Amino acid sequence: MRDVLIAFSLLLPLLASAAPAPYYQWQSKADGTVICRQTSPGHGWELLNGQPFRDLNCTMPAARIERPSAVPGFHPQPGR
Repeated sequence: MRDVLIAFSLLLPLLASAAPAPYYQWQSKADGTVICRQTSPGHGWELLNGQPFRDLNCTMPAARIERPSAVPGFHPQPGR
């Protein structure tokens, strides 16, 4: 039991991934106004297209970063 607890406590930090929440475009059902927020502004608003953005103006699309899962922190060198 002790070994399981130690293994769990060592693997727990690997499961946690901290990243900023993405922004989304929301459109008003009443007048068609488009705003950029991380969460729904409330009733009367609907998600415009579901595309995530990195900035609060919804101008920089969120890009997926491809990393090998076997090597934490791996950054490929250009030209190699």
